[in-house]
Amino acid sequence: MKIEQATKERIVRNVALSLFIYLLPIALMFLTFTITGQRPWEKKTQKAANTKSVTNKINLNNGSND
Repeated sequence: MKIEQATKERIVRNVALSLFIYLLPIALMFLTFTITGQRPWEKKTQKAANTKSVTNKINLNNGSND
């Protein structure tokens, strides 16, 4: 099965465009990190404080479903 030249060129163009669109945000992210000097993967995470969430539930039916 032979593919027409115009179809082949369109497929190649669409693949190249798709790869460009896919890689553009990643490239911009690394460019931003380079320009600003930020390195978020090196930040130390803070330990979560030992806190309990308090929920006050008021049940007016005292457990009955009537």
